[in-house]
Amino acid sequence: MQENKHSRDPHARQKVRKGYRVAFLMAFSVALLAEMLLFMHAQMREISMILKEDFRIIVVREDKGKAAAESIESALAALPGTSQVFFVSRKDRLARLKAEDPELVASVLVPGLNPMPDTWEIIIKEEVLGDINSWTSAAWRIPGVADVKYKPLEAYAVMHSLFYGHLIRLTLALAFLAFMVMAAMVLTHGHTPAELAAALSADSRWFFSGAGGGAAAALVAYAVVYPVKYLSPVWVWPNPLWQAAVTVCGALLGWVLCQWKNTR
Repeated sequence: MQENKHSRDPHARQKVRKGYRVAFLMAFSVALLAEMLLFMHAQMREISMILKEDFRIIVVREDKGKAAAESIESALAALPGTSQVFFVSRKDRLARLKAEDPELVASVLVPGLNPMPDTWEIIIKEEVLGDINSWTSAAWRIPGVADVKYKPLEAYAVMHSLFYGHLIRLTLALAFLAFMVMAAMVLTHGHTPAELAAALSADSRWFFSGAGGGAAAALVAYAVVYPVKYLSPVWVWPNPLWQAAVTVCGALLGWVLCQWKNTR
């Protein structure tokens, strides 16, 4: 810890101050990347939830089919990957259409005539999105099913948003694991528990320099992404506990850099 002692040599003082700045900038850089990934993960999770709630597979019942509605619904619910099944009668379907576009219904449909079929709205599980054709093929084979409709591009959007959200989470987890392994390697090399306890007090400036870099990164990230709030209705800031965790990791990074520097 010789270089952390007060010295009258101006060059030595300048060297220490540069070390603090390195710790601050290193923690700031790493924390800023983590903050942006956390923001992207929160955004992707929110977008995927919105897309999942909107995505439906519509199964149309045959008008002249002899199969009972209950048996068709039971068969749809029994398909692997089915999460929920909602029956929408032709009367309810027409009421929805009138609520969404009353002018179109008034101009096209004959009064007193309901051409809408009975349908089921299906919510499928996430793992089925990657092979949705297998589910629809199985639904086609159910007696009494006349048509299976869904939006392929919306299914791809849901699948990719979920994938990228999981990918960002995995990236953050691996980066954190690598950081903890690095910290453990540095702190266990040539240091005793008593020495580390004493170093935590002696090298507190490095600790707070790293914490300052982590906190500054959170503020900068917030300032950068805040304008998106006015450009899109989807804007989610990560839980404040994540900001605290990033700041603590930045502080630990600054202190670990000091211990590594002292063993050189």
